Amino acid sequence: MKTTMNFVFLFFLPLLINAKPKRVTLHIPLVHNGANFYDSKVVSLPLSSPHSQRGLAFMAEIHFGSPQKKQFLHMDTGSSLTWTQCFPCSDCYAQKIYPKYRPAASITYRDAMCEDSHPKSNPHFAFDPLTRICTYQQHYLDETNIKGTLAQEMITVDTHDGGFKRVHGVYFGCNTLSDGSYFTGTGILGLGVGKYSIIGEFGSKFSFCLGEISEPKASHNLILGDGANVQGHPTVINITEGHTIFQLESIIVGEEITLDDPVQVFVDTGSTLSHLSTNLYYKFVDAFDDLIGSRPLSYEPTLCYKADTIERLEKMDVGFKFDVGAELSVNIHNIFIQQGPPEIRCLAIQNNKESFSHVIIGVIAMQGYNVGYDLSAKTAYINKQDCDM
Repeated sequence: MKTTMNFVFLFFLPLLINAKPKRVTLHIPLVHNGANFYDSKVVSLPLSSPHSQRGLAFMAEIHFGSPQKKQFLHMDTGSSLTWTQCFPCSDCYAQKIYPKYRPAASITYRDAMCEDSHPKSNPHFAFDPLTRICTYQQHYLDETNIKGTLAQEMITVDTHDGGFKRVHGVYFGCNTLSDGSYFTGTGILGLGVGKYSIIGEFGSKFSFCLGEISEPKASHNLILGDGANVQGHPTVINITEGHTIFQLESIIVGEEITLDDPVQVFVDTGSTLSHLSTNLYYKFVDAFDDLIGSRPLSYEPTLCYKADTIERLEKMDVGFKFDVGAELSVNIHNIFIQQGPPEIRCLAIQNNKESFSHVIIGVIAMQGYNVGYDLSAKTAYINKQDCDM
């Protein structure tokens, strides 16, 4: 009997040694900063969009450390570094919810080691072999900057079913400088691709689903890990400098307009509005002029009409069609938003006149959609659906 047991043990030993720990899937409910239970006065400039309007942010409540301390992180697919403001922080923006995180009070906090990154990388990491501390700095396109120490910490997330899950050793940035006043909440949940991105803790899959903003009871969620919702119409993505880039084949304004050449697109939850290159923006404007048949109040920086002009329109889809046929289509009544006086509605798409030639699709255009990523397969999935989990 003993011989048999030894044989069984020796047979399975290599399997035990080579077995990979099972990855955790996190189902994280999201709220936006217009929700009744969130301070609607706390609004932010989109992080990846140049010169945009203050607007909408989707937030994930995550507990840091032991004992647990709540943080409200702005979900951002346009950047890879997750960070929160740490105490002490002599040059940080004022937080209106939750105090700054105190690493000295957590028994699970530890400074992280890193490798020096390329001088032009963003974020940029530098390791000091004497102090054994890794510092970073990140520059955002709205001209704000952050600096701090790379660290590892235990995070805890309250799940949709009333339970919670813990993950140990998650990389994050402990900010000691945040020179912008436009950040929402206590920090950023970076969902871009990078060596220290939170995405790597859960494999290569994640998804987010954003409900209708105008519906108070609409659900919104983020799923990290193998349980992510990667269903729907597929499209190929390229991964460049930490960004997942989609290929835009055509635009839709009532009817489909095929582009002469594919255009690179960032699907960016850190941005409220969408931003188009000048040529593409005027394709939109010309199509709206023909379709609406009413003179707009303005063309720049965005297309604006009287509210009753938009409200009279029947349902009409405005959207984007990507490589392989995946489509992101938004009802016209959602994509025209109030800006300024209540009698004015403006297109939530702006003309980007600067050298940044990519298209940025912001969260207003993503209402009612689930976007799933399988990074190992370099594929994204776009699906119009209800976001209830």
